[in-house]
Amino acid sequence: MPHPILDALPGFPVKVSGALHALDKAWADEGDEAARASQMNVVLMFGAGVGAADAQARFDEAILFAQRYPCRLVVLAARPADAADAPLEAKVNVLCFFDPARRGKRCCEALLLAHGRPGPELESLVSTWLEGDLPTNLWAHGVTAEELGPWLEWTRRCRRVVTDRSLVGDAVFSLGFPRPEQVRDLAVARCLPVRQALGQFLAAHAPADLVRGLRKVSVSHGRGLRGEAAGLLTWMKSCLAHCAGLGRSHVTAEFLISEAPPAGDNLAAEWTYEDGSRFLWEHAEKGTQARITFTRGREPGTVTQRVALMGPAEALSEAVFF
Repeated sequence: MPHPILDALPGFPVKVSGALHALDKAWADEGDEAARASQMNVVLMFGAGVGAADAQARFDEAILFAQRYPCRLVVLAARPADAADAPLEAKVNVLCFFDPARRGKRCCEALLLAHGRPGPELESLVSTWLEGDLPTNLWAHGVTAEELGPWLEWTRRCRRVVTDRSLVGDAVFSLGFPRPEQVRDLAVARCLPVRQALGQFLAAHAPADLVRGLRKVSVSHGRGLRGEAAGLLTWMKSCLAHCAGLGRSHVTAEFLISEAPPAGDNLAAEWTYEDGSRFLWEHAEKGTQARITFTRGREPGTVTQRVALMGPAEALSEAVFF
């Protein structure tokens, strides 16, 4: 039973038992000019609900990542429950491009596998497809908590497990990972430029002014941005706790994610104080422009910042390495 994701992704079909041999042959066919120097393994895992077009976009992003950080890419496409007993299906691909820095050809290698229900035999197969002695990173895209659960013990070998709270919700992050410190939220990684720009603005104010009389901190979000909102709220709470600690005090404010959509089209935050002061931040214009108003500041006017969320390949790099 052909899997729609494997049908859509580039590569040539092979027997599962001969995938590694086929990969070696594909490299040989590229000739001596093709550079091969992997730094890591990246396992791109698709949940059963991921469509072919979505998978193609994520695969393209993984290839962009691999062009920056050479790696062996292993793609796992889960079958729906009613097709869990279908046989394994495999593909192999070597994608080459010209590398101006090296003035030669560099290639990205990919092994693709469509599978049914996970188990020890499948985990063992995936492990044999990885390059030994290199770190392994798992990018779980559209994988539900129920789908990721059987893989939890296997993730012990991973340096990072990357998923997207805005896509899969909170349940995945509540799983009992054997190494919870390894888990990264792609939604949080995308917001790095926003945190940097906000941090620069806030650093110009005395820490005591930021926390004195603070009553409530809320973050609201547009459609599909709950992960970004949750990450920003956690970051704000940490920053404000640090500011309070400098003055040997504590933050007693309420922190919440507002269900009301923001005034703009992306994200917004509001801090309210006992004396009526307010800190307002709005990230709008399709996520490319931010506006800040802080009535307690020395200059209470509105400040405009040009800041966008990270692109997919850059956000994946941030999540994997930091």
